[in-house]
Amino acid sequence: MAATQHVLRLKRTDAKSEHLLVNVTRDGSNLLDLKLIATDQDHIYHGSVKESGVKSLQATNFTGDLEQWKTTLSFALLRSPPDGPRPDFLQGVETVSSISGTTATITLRKNIDGITQRLGTVKLNQDDEKEEIHVFDWVDNAVASADDLRAQLERLQESAASQQEQLSKLTKDLDDLVKAKKEHEDDMLTKFAALLNSKKLKIRDQQRLLNGAQIDASAAEEVGKARRSGGGTCRRAGTSRAGKRKANGSVEPVEERDDEKDDGDMNDEDDAQTVATEDGDEENERIRQQTPETDEATEDEEVESSRPDQTNHAANSSQKQGGKPIETMDVDTSLPQRSKGGLPQQQPAAANTEDDDDETDDEL
Repeated sequence: MAATQHVLRLKRTDAKSEHLLVNVTRDGSNLLDLKLIATDQDHIYHGSVKESGVKSLQATNFTGDLEQWKTTLSFALLRSPPDGPRPDFLQGVETVSSISGTTATITLRKNIDGITQRLGTVKLNQDDEKEEIHVFDWVDNAVASADDLRAQLERLQESAASQQEQLSKLTKDLDDLVKAKKEHEDDMLTKFAALLNSKKLKIRDQQRLLNGAQIDASAAEEVGKARRSGGGTCRRAGTSRAGKRKANGSVEPVEERDDEKDDGDMNDEDDAQTVATEDGDEENERIRQQTPETDEATEDEEVESSRPDQTNHAANSSQKQGGKPIETMDVDTSLPQRSKGGLPQQQPAAANTEDDDDETDDEL
């Protein structure tokens, strides 16, 4: 089985400027079956390590188990790191040497911030005649290891450079995104401020118009009532007839009611509604001309036509008996106008005529 060789250059703790060269060769079927040959350029030191006896090399203050100690020896002597990330118990592990008399000691220790802890030792005995040193083989192995390490270093540097370039590109993209985000937010804030100012300006203009407008309080109150009542106006029906007709053709006056005082206001409202519904009235008038009038309407016309004659007769008799001139009043003898419902509207002049008749009777 071909042995794998490693050349270690270990610094000496007893001589700060000197080193100990150690050639490590695998010599067995197990990973830690090793043969060690060292030199300080003056003497040759020999030693060996067997995997079955590695526990005897362990220091008393070592807190790990046997597997951790084997891994530590492989890492320190064979430069063989474990697969995956480096475990915590290998952090700060280093290998140093010292020479005392005829014994060279290889020490494995943990150095953390200048504080050292010894993990184990391997002792080599001086024997200049036991085995020759093949210097050229050692150099060749050292150069080959250096070449491998150099190639590995180049690959790692290329990977690091590629990752650094990618990181720089991502950083630049992130900066561009942050800049674009800030510009977008500033633009949105500017547009929002402009929109808010325009809305405030419109509100102020509307307030000025409302403050300067002359609004009738009664009209506003009527609009409010109409809104609260759900819209639409109610109309109260007026009196249908001014008097009753007797058998002899005379007219019996009807006593005035208390609500006749409101007839004038109601007539004004009726006139306003009549003007608003002119088209409907014209259609109703055309229908009324084609339809024969009822007896009730005829009686109302006869009653209204008989009133002027009675008024004139009472006025003439008063002038003959008293001898004093009595002021007379012109009476509109035209027929009363019909409303939309077909009922005659009572004229205010007729009521005044009845009042004149009463005054004439009192004087007589």
